[in-house]
Amino acid sequence: MKHHMMRMFINTDAATTDWSVGKEVLLAFCEADFRLVPESIYQWETRIGEFHSIEQCEPHWAGIARSRIRGSLIEFPIGLGWRRKKDIRYQAEIKHSQTNMLGHWLSGKLSVYAAPHKTVDWLPAFRRLCRVMRPTFGLLHYFVPIEDTERSGTPESYFGGGVVPPRGTLKDIPNLGWATFLGGELAKAVKAELIEEAGFTIEKINDGYLLRLTDNINDLADNYSHFSKRRAELKKLFPDDFFLVKHEPISV
Repeated sequence: MKHHMMRMFINTDAATTDWSVGKEVLLAFCEADFRLVPESIYQWETRIGEFHSIEQCEPHWAGIARSRIRGSLIEFPIGLGWRRKKDIRYQAEIKHSQTNMLGHWLSGKLSVYAAPHKTVDWLPAFRRLCRVMRPTFGLLHYFVPIEDTERSGTPESYFGGGVVPPRGTLKDIPNLGWATFLGGELAKAVKAELIEEAGFTIEKINDGYLLRLTDNINDLADNYSHFSKRRAELKKLFPDDFFLVKHEPISV
């Protein structure tokens, strides 16, 4: 059975392992709303313990793991995860940017999954994370059952999982969310003045743009048809091949 779920994804080519980044990421949650302060911290699925302070997370933000592959000892950073069950139920995890065995740079990703809550405003945290992590692509969206698919490998499933293209690719963005950040090469497709003239909210952050479709993320649950229509209108202001999802899931 499908459920409503709030999801946030921050995808970045910038380095993420330094604690100066980790501290700011955690502050984005803790200072946005006291109900977003973590309760427990994790590495992979292993619970480290209760969350008491941001400072206690420093040794765990980018712990080093070691693995022997084809006779070679490989070291790589382990991301930190945190969860909350009281008041607001959510979980978050950072997968760090890093260099793989072939010497290729792999993008990092912060993923957040949360139970929807009418009184929680996730936008301040999302906006701050876009400043701190300098993403190529960011998404804050309230997924309702009508657009949440279980079919893997489809444009809709890429959208639901926050999957984005490699650097420099401009043709594989899955879809627009309630709030979407386009940075780096992707920002070149943003016609800021045209978007603003069309009545959409757009903010310049570092080298990218934060776009918002409506004033309230709860519009997806309360008036999805209106949201869907607004998204279709905004997508017309981008190149025809910019998005993988071409049509809205319901008639608008």
